[in-house]
Amino acid sequence: MKQSTLANRPLKATWWLLPLFSLLFVFFPAIAQAEETLSFYVTPEFPESQVEGSSSYFDLNLAAGETETLALKLQNASSEPIQVQVTPHTAYTNVHGVVEYGKDAQEPDTSLSYSLDELIDPSGVIELAGNETKTITVPLHMPEASIEGFLAGGLRITEIKEEQEETTSDEEGVAIKNEFAYVIGVVVSNSRDSIQPDLDLLDVFADQLNYRNVISATIQNFTPTFVNRMAVDATVQRLGEEEVLYEASEEMMQMAPNSNFNFPISLQGDRFQSGEYVLKLKAISGEEEWSWEREFTIEADKARALNRADVTIDTSLNWWMIGSIVLGILLLGVILYLLIQKKQARANEQEQ
Repeated sequence: MKQSTLANRPLKATWWLLPLFSLLFVFFPAIAQAEETLSFYVTPEFPESQVEGSSSYFDLNLAAGETETLALKLQNASSEPIQVQVTPHTAYTNVHGVVEYGKDAQEPDTSLSYSLDELIDPSGVIELAGNETKTITVPLHMPEASIEGFLAGGLRITEIKEEQEETTSDEEGVAIKNEFAYVIGVVVSNSRDSIQPDLDLLDVFADQLNYRNVISATIQNFTPTFVNRMAVDATVQRLGEEEVLYEASEEMMQMAPNSNFNFPISLQGDRFQSGEYVLKLKAISGEEEWSWEREFTIEADKARALNRADVTIDTSLNWWMIGSIVLGILLLGVILYLLIQKKQARANEQEQ
């Protein structure tokens, strides 16, 4: 109402406010390329220790201290000679709740006693002539001590290619080069005795996934067995309040033995606000169920840093807000000016 009343008065000092408001758009193009294709084939050749019924990966039951030979038939499908390399890896659980067999975790879980990639010898460089087929072997050395449950990982078979010079572009963007590879899973044990899976909630913290704000809950499988068909439900609330701010739900996830992953709860484009929060999380696998309630804090400095990095949050100047503030200041100045003028006019009248 104050603005409407003042707008009917002759305010010559505010005419220049009209051009204060403007919109700015910035566009960052992205370039994606995927040109690599496989020029060879891989077929595993299973040993006698292969568990019956498994035909797509190495599923072995071995004695403590035993060494087994893993054989792979490599076929060069091109007429040109190629170089191939086999590298072993330890299975881990990625952020989507999927077991990765052809890569290594950034940090192995603290409950992992033996890393499979340290028990399998890498192949070195393998030469294949044009259209040549060759069977190669890599040894697997079981730990001297008996183990419970499973050790899981995989063999990643890739073609070695000369590094290509980076291409340049007049446009700003990101060039993505995909590497295609074969990954053959490897699961080994001393016995097939059943082990009951068990989980723990290690941490809850403000985080980002693909440059988008999330709250991460670190779920740990500290047992040497797989957690299958896992479902997770999570909610986040302000401490002491009933309103659910953020929630996430996923099904049909799987966890590798002795691994952990950060389950993300998206903020859906919201900014982080510093303060005290509480996470409620429930995980189910078969007849097993785990529930946690954990308080956590988001510090102001951390919130500001993550908000600046979130690509969905507009961190440019809010000209509408700035214009409104400037307009409010000017209107307040005009009101004060008119009050002063009115007061001076009354004083002049009294003097006369």
